[in-house]
Amino acid sequence: MDKIIIEDLEVYAYHGVAKEEKKLGQLFLISLHISTDLEWAAVGDNLDSTINYAQVCDTVKEVLQAEKYDLIETAAMKVIEEIFKKFSSTMVVKVLLKKPWAPMGHHLKFAAVELERARSDRNEW
Repeated sequence: MDKIIIEDLEVYAYHGVAKEEKKLGQLFLISLHISTDLEWAAVGDNLDSTINYAQVCDTVKEVLQAEKYDLIETAAMKVIEEIFKKFSSTMVVKVLLKKPWAPMGHHLKFAAVELERARSDRNEW
């Protein structure tokens, strides 16, 4: 299966359990693997035959900034749902949502969740 990959898109948003996280916000890093058929795009060299990467980035940013969630699990799932809704040729979406400065009282590179869903997993997409 062909894939579009976007790695470490930076989005400033307001997710977390701590009150300060929802007030002050923080940087999140989002990576996506979007499985789709890229044959027509490759053969025809036509943007209309593929998923526009800039539009995907805009969609992710809009989703992450529209609401404030306690869990990054919820934020990642909302990203997947919106990608399926907006980009009909999407077959599978994998999202890695990193929280580099998670306030956990420990030194770490980041905390993260990774969710992967196929279009067939849910009929409403």
